This record gives sequence, structure tokens and C-alpha cells, in this order.
Amino acid sequence: MSEGNNSQGGEKVPNIEDVSKENLKDVLGICSGNTPSEDPVLEKGRELKRRWLLDMLERYGPCAKIAYLDEKPVAQILFYPEETMPYIPNPRKDVIYLKCIFNPVPEAQRRGVGGALLKALIDECHTGLDCLGGRPCRFMITRPFPHEGYLPLNEFYEKYGFAQGHREMFLEIEGKYVPAEIPEYRPLPEDRGRIILTHNPDCEWGYFLVKTARELIQDKYPDLIIETYNSWEKPEEYKKRPHLPLVMASTIVNAQFVDSSVFWIDQKAYLRNVEDAL
Repeated sequence: MSEGNNSQGGEKVPNIEDVSKENLKDVLGICSGNTPSEDPVLEKGRELKRRWLLDMLERYGPCAKIAYLDEKPVAQILFYPEETMPYIPNPRKDVIYLKCIFNPVPEAQRRGVGGALLKALIDECHTGLDCLGGRPCRFMITRPFPHEGYLPLNEFYEKYGFAQGHREMFLEIEGKYVPAEIPEYRPLPEDRGRIILTHNPDCEWGYFLVKTARELIQDKYPDLIIETYNSWEKPEEYKKRPHLPLVMASTIVNAQFVDSSVFWIDQKAYLRNVEDAL
């Protein structure tokens, strides 16, 4: 799908394109703020996401859209069928998981770019999506990130018809919303006295969090057992410790969940949370 760079009321309309092998680097650039990095951990995260995107393209078709202004990639929307997530028990058929909308470019913010991306996806959910074999979507679900930018994501999604469901937001398309079957997390005896760090390959920052958190913890507790895994490569490990689908990464300490989101705000506070759980 592509939309031209026309103007509406003096504002340029973003050109929306599906991700492809040719523009794959644009998605990776947007997620990293279009800035180069010499950090080998972040570069490894980018490589993991690049390989994940290529695999999704080959197996299911486009699972991201890119917004361009003046031919510059400025924002992206990432989505895929819930059935493709290997670590989810009882995935819902023909349901699209909207992972994120990300617009890091200041000159592209508050100009309707995120809305244009979401509208393009909603339109295809009605007419048929390549990643669903050309079928329409029954409903779309999302789990908003913590508030960043001008408008909390839950309020942004509400503007486009999303409603609050069971631990997720949803938008009905061609069917009725059915809540997810989320098994209750039960601490495993084998996780006592150790740390489990999990990440998804669909976000390079998840790998960055896991690797950086591991180093922080090991510096203070060098003898502590720390396990890390990719939930798409080792879905059985996730299924042993079921919880909400990963937005980015998760931390289990001494068989207890620790809030990973604070890592981005205050790494010392994250480490204190780990210490409290130990």
C-alpha cells in the first residue's frame, strides 16, 4: 500500500509503504531514532530484529508499514497475527496484534503521521491482510507502552475506536472481541535464587535491556545464576512461566516478576527492585 505526498490544508500527507526487503533498513532506522550506534549490544539487537523481519516477510508477508515525509522515513507501525507468536498458548485466529506505533522524528510529530499509519492498517484489516492470507481481521488488539510523547497511547488508540478489554485494548473489525486466555503465572521452584531475563526479537531494545540488565546484576552478584532467552526461539521457556505477551522484555527474580519498564527511567531503581526480590 502506498499513499502520495499530497497536501491537506497546507500539511503534507505522509507516504505510507509496506515493509519490504528493499526498505527494511528504514524500519530499523526509525526504531533506533535514525541515529547510528557503535554499541555492539544495540547492533546485535538490530540484527536480531532484521532477521526476524525477514523471516516474517518470507513466511507471512508485510508486518510493518513505514511513513515517509519528503522521502524521509519518519515513523512506523508494527503488527502481526497473534497466531504467529510461538510462545502464546491458545492464540486467537485472524486476530492482529498491534505491537507499536513509533514516531521519533520531532518535525513529523503532531502532524497526523501516527494516525495515518493506524488508518492504513485499519483499512487493510477490513479489506484483507497479506499476513492473514488475504483474509480480513476479526479484531485488533494492542497493549500500549507507558506514556511517551504528546498523548498517552491509550488515549491515542481510543481516538480511533479502541476500547479496553481484558488486560489489552481492542478494535472490532469483522468480528466480536474475544478476551485472551491468559494462564495464571505460578512461581517455579527451579527459579528460586536465580534470574530469568526474556526478550522478543521484534524490538532491538528488548535485547539491549536484557544484556545490559545482566551486566548490571552480574557486577553486583557475580555468583548469581542468570538465564536469558529469546521467547520466539525458546517458546517452551515462556510457556513454563506464562504471563502477558512481551512488549519488549521481562524480568523474573527469585520466582517473582520485577517491573522492567523502570529500567529505561532509572537503572539504579531497577537494580534495587531486583535486590528487593532476592
